[in-house]
Amino acid sequence: MRDVPCRVIEDLLPLYHDDVCSEESRALVEGHLSQCEACRNELQRMRAGLPVEEKVTVDRNSDDRVMKGIASSWKKGKKRSFWKGMLVTSVVAACLVLAYVGLFQWKVVNVGTENAEISKVSQADGKIFFHLNVDDGYRISTLKYDVNSNGDFYVTGKRQVIKEEASLPSTLENADEFVDLSEQEEIRGEKIEAIYFGTPDDRKLIWKEGMDLPETDQSVLERFGLNSPLQK
Repeated sequence: MRDVPCRVIEDLLPLYHDDVCSEESRALVEGHLSQCEACRNELQRMRAGLPVEEKVTVDRNSDDRVMKGIASSWKKGKKRSFWKGMLVTSVVAACLVLAYVGLFQWKVVNVGTENAEISKVSQADGKIFFHLNVDDGYRISTLKYDVNSNGDFYVTGKRQVIKEEASLPSTLENADEFVDLSEQEEIRGEKIEAIYFGTPDDRKLIWKEGMDLPETDQSVLERFGLNSPLQK
């Protein structure tokens, strides 16, 4: 009779205990009790007047809610992980772009004067012309102009952190340049007393007020699209 489920016997035990069940039910309960200690103990509790242990009812809806909550948390965690991954990827990409720009694009390194040669200094119509040759094998990316309160005007060569090799035809590292004194004085609000290549800490003189300079060759003027003052 052990094949009869305990939950069926538990339903019959109160009737069996009160002696109000049918003979068939009595025989069924007694046959089960002879083989099931748990149900015997339950009957003993009834006979001793002890409270019957409350059966825990499984709330399937509650289980579903728990499982749905777990699934929702997992999905939210997955989304957070995705967006965190996207953020990290974006930050890394931005750092790589900045590193590339900083190393290969930003012109922040000053060109020294050790290998710089200034020649063919001349003047024409308030402009100081000169030939700059920086023979260190690397390209000059740009020339920056600046002036201080003493009237010292600086023509500073700039390069990227990762230097590029000079290639022919050379440009700024081997070329004619000029400074328009009146134009630069108007722009910067300072009278220019001297022109240097380099920086205040590392410089070579190009021109100084009072220097006796030759007139600029017509070929140089034409190179810049200018005319000789005598031809105006």
